[in-house]
Amino acid sequence: MSNPDVSDRSPRSREEVFDALANSTRREIIRIIHERSSDEIPKSDLAFRLAAVTTDTPLASVSDEDHQRALLGCEHKYLPALIDAGLVVESDDGSLATTDHWAFDDPEIEAVVTGRTNGDADLDALFGALADSRRRTILAVLANQYHPISTETLARDVAAREAGIAERDVSRERLETVLTSLVHVHLPRLNDADLVGYDSETSSVSYEGHPELRVEWLGDESDRVESATESTSGESVSDSSDDVRTLRGRESIVTAGQSLCERAEDELFMMFTTTGLLEEGCFRRVEDAIDRGVDVYVGSRDPRVREIVRDRAPEAVLWEPQQNWLDLPPNGESVGRLVFADREAVLLGTLGTPAADGEYDETALLGEGADNGFVVLMRQLLGSRLDQLDVPIETGQSEIPL
Repeated sequence: MSNPDVSDRSPRSREEVFDALANSTRREIIRIIHERSSDEIPKSDLAFRLAAVTTDTPLASVSDEDHQRALLGCEHKYLPALIDAGLVVESDDGSLATTDHWAFDDPEIEAVVTGRTNGDADLDALFGALADSRRRTILAVLANQYHPISTETLARDVAAREAGIAERDVSRERLETVLTSLVHVHLPRLNDADLVGYDSETSSVSYEGHPELRVEWLGDESDRVESATESTSGESVSDSSDDVRTLRGRESIVTAGQSLCERAEDELFMMFTTTGLLEEGCFRRVEDAIDRGVDVYVGSRDPRVREIVRDRAPEAVLWEPQQNWLDLPPNGESVGRLVFADREAVLLGTLGTPAADGEYDETALLGEGADNGFVVLMRQLLGSRLDQLDVPIETGQSEIPL
């Protein structure tokens, strides 16, 4: 049997991976094989270990009947999907090993296959929902929305992204086709997986999120860079390097910022200029970070931003910056958003001239790594101030000299 290119990160490859992971038994099989590291495991041994797990029986007590049942399941039901996805390879003698597939380089997927995940999470439903490129696009659209949107608005955005065109260029026929698939197929599936909130009576949909969902799973970075570079709207990602990357366009900036929120383990420091920069997907990730025990600090001089944060994330440390470096000047660019995660990764966004619809052109710098020059600079500017945080208990608001 020929195996697919394990370095292939195409949409089809992602769909095969997510589909293979959308079954708890297949995930358990990967975990068992993965534990052997570079050593192969005979299929019979795999079946014994799988039977011990599924029957909650000590390995030495697995019956011949349970072993045979597990062996048949591996051969005819579970292993074919894992092999076709390129996650597992079978040698001529029937022994099995995991491959060097790109999925194993993803720390979150690696955590899933090694069992280091939230046991209460419905991973079957999550990965089953992700095993479709249109559903991933739907989630990517909704993650950037603060309020629920209409299904037609969602369908137009999805159709535009799939075709790589502006929303205004989506034909009515194409819009109706996509809308029908959303209403009858994809939104009910995502709603059942608790990833979106969908009200068929009001034709509205909102992002709900999932504790195990990661932004990177919704689309490959190379796909986003390519599509953004070719975009006729002027949004692009360019000037990337190993040290500091320049992001252009709201979508790529929001995606990068949300990714930093997801990766924060101890501390998450954020600042926003306007409510227009507060996406629902950002709030979901802030709430998840707080649930993980991350210390979250949010600052803004806009009272509306502080009110929203106080309502949505009351556990976050909230303050009003004491200097005016976040204010929007009459002309020129200004700082719009800042995400500083664990003092080891930082995204600093600036706002250009507002467009006719009131939205700002956005550009951002992204630095990652404790020794990254940009990160070191921000750590020197902000670190000492963060170390002196003093939060009044009665208000939960701190006066940070920034």
